[in-house]
Amino acid sequence: MIQKKIRSLIYTGLGLVLCVLLCSGIGKTAQAEESKTYGDFTYEEAKDGITITGYTGEAKKVVIPDKINGTEVISIGNKAFWECTSLTGVTIPEGVTSIGDRAFEDCTSLTSVTIPEGVTSIGNDAFSLCRNLTSISLPKSLTSIGSYGFSGTDLTSITIPENVRSIGCEAFFLCDKLKKVVLPEGITRISSRTFAMCSNLTDITIPDSVTSIDEGAFCGCDKLDSIVIPDSVIEIDVRKKGEPLNVNRWSAFSRGVTIICSKNSAAYKYAKENNLPIKLLSGKENPSDDSKQNNITPAKKGTTLTVSSKKLKVKVNSSSKKNPTVTVTKITDKKAKKLTIPATVKVKGVTYKVTAISDKAFKGNKKLTTVTIGSNVTKIGKEVFSGCKNLKKITVTAGKLKTISKNAFKGINKKATITVKGTKKAKTALKKQLKKKSVGYVKTWKIK
Repeated sequence: MIQKKIRSLIYTGLGLVLCVLLCSGIGKTAQAEESKTYGDFTYEEAKDGITITGYTGEAKKVVIPDKINGTEVISIGNKAFWECTSLTGVTIPEGVTSIGDRAFEDCTSLTSVTIPEGVTSIGNDAFSLCRNLTSISLPKSLTSIGSYGFSGTDLTSITIPENVRSIGCEAFFLCDKLKKVVLPEGITRISSRTFAMCSNLTDITIPDSVTSIDEGAFCGCDKLDSIVIPDSVIEIDVRKKGEPLNVNRWSAFSRGVTIICSKNSAAYKYAKENNLPIKLLSGKENPSDDSKQNNITPAKKGTTLTVSSKKLKVKVNSSSKKNPTVTVTKITDKKAKKLTIPATVKVKGVTYKVTAISDKAFKGNKKLTTVTIGSNVTKIGKEVFSGCKNLKKITVTAGKLKTISKNAFKGINKKATITVKGTKKAKTALKKQLKKKSVGYVKTWKIK
């Protein structure tokens, strides 16, 4: 009995000691993680710079400091200004590169935001429910907008910068004042419900780089009478990976919207299957831009043209009025890191299909890191990307691409990722081509 009591006392003592040590450790950890203060701001400091984590003031207009104690402010943290309902304006300093999740969510009085060049990402819900936010200028440096990023705002129009490659699901969900949207060349996917319930949306421009329109993308856009869908789009109403078959789905478009597309395209097939009105991009029912082209003569075969908006030079393959085509020959911006070969280019009122990339077009370009190849390209010439040692990311659409010439990708980054878009059959065939040694394939590439 005495031994049991002694053992019990020892265990109790050990428990108390352990408790004290753990509590002490937790206290120190909590203290270490505690945010510092600078005026009305709270912040955390790391080796690369300062993150603003909160705001305790009541000012209506706030200018976020560019430095704190000599250290540069580089990001706006998650929920930093969450529910600052009296805030009407905020200026974000140069040097900031990211705006975190829910950073300004539910700032219901916010009417103006200054976002500087240098910001590359806007997080999930960053400006959601900012009902009084009617306009915003996004910097050219921006590459991604998170899910629900501007959902529930009163934006009336938005131009997405040309470097943006990723827009999360429901990014502009329930923006019921939004009337006009211009999407950038280079974006490949319109995510689930991105513009759903934008009940006043009447004008949307979808670039030739888009290959997928996910479920519910434009559902509830009741004033969107028609939408032009390029041939590059090969998937519509895409189901999320792992989504169960019995899930209630949102249709990609509202009932009655006229689908303007080419005959036999994925959009044409989708419209037929879903009993949506169709207007063809060819023949008498062309949209205004295409019908005007009938009165403009394309440049002569062999003519070199400059496409300033895409920073490319192209050579005319065919000057047929019905189907003018060009080959990409070079890039005009020698410092460009990202390159998009569009499905079509427009020069002096004429729209040409881009069907090929000429031999050695980008050979030895050490600046290129990312390339997107348009859906109309049928041939990639010899040594096109040979020696582009920093080229790590390539996106290409299967289907029309039949020829990848010798050493087309020889010497690109050994850890390159090549993403193939298209139908299952077309993707399988193109992946097989890309794995040939003759094109430059190495085992360390990731082809998906």
